[in-house]
Amino acid sequence: MNFKKASIAILFFVLVMTLTVFSLKKITQNYQVIKIEEPSNAPVAINSIVSNKVKNYLKNKNIETNLPPEQLQELYWVERIKEGGLILLFRHSERAKWNDSVEGFDTYELKNKLDARNFSWKKATCLTEKGIEESKLVSESFKHAKIKIGKVISSPSCRARETALYAFGKIDEIYTGLLHYSAFHHLDKEKISIQLRKSILAEQISKGTNLILSAHNKVISHEGFIDTMLVDEGLNETGFYIIEKTNNQLVVPFKFKKIKNFIVLLYRHDFEKIIK
Repeated sequence: MNFKKASIAILFFVLVMTLTVFSLKKITQNYQVIKIEEPSNAPVAINSIVSNKVKNYLKNKNIETNLPPEQLQELYWVERIKEGGLILLFRHSERAKWNDSVEGFDTYELKNKLDARNFSWKKATCLTEKGIEESKLVSESFKHAKIKIGKVISSPSCRARETALYAFGKIDEIYTGLLHYSAFHHLDKEKISIQLRKSILAEQISKGTNLILSAHNKVISHEGFIDTMLVDEGLNETGFYIIEKTNNQLVVPFKFKKIKNFIVLLYRHDFEKIIK
């Protein structure tokens, strides 16, 4: 009797296990096993992100290329700016944050051809003391790096004009279209954007120099102004976009969102022990 019970129990166990295995196979038929790879090392990332053109350019200038991709890109564009032939679109330096009314004062200043610095509302559209000093720092840094400036074109806004004067020492022309598009009437935006594009394409950049546009954060967003944006939109105050004019098109391949990221790369230092 015990033998019979034991045999039945064994058969029942085998049946249960067989059914269980069969069920598991059916359940897993619709799933794919994915092998998780370990993340690649930094050199592979550099090869995939930074083009050979960039690395070869830096090597030809005896510049170390065993650096993170973003640093190599920055070094490349610093050197390209030193060579000239580019359009640099600056966002003005710091202004007071009259954000609820600044567009109103901008359009009022433009329409009446005023210099806001001479009016009680100057803080709305002109530079702060910090903004003035930041612009002066740009001037000194460009001089130190021997970066040559060609034509300087400014927005009509007080803060853009002051940035141009403090940073680059002059204003050759003022373009209405370099005012940020949010200060224009809805029905005027398209025609102004079209004319801005035509005007920039018509500008000739003197050999070895850079064309400077002293403008605003939202100018780059003028519909139809830029053909190709290879970076996301948005600058901190005094930051700038790099624009290349190629085959009658305007391309933005890089930007220095913060001016400090550019300025620190214009200076080299050695370790020094200073004894007072």
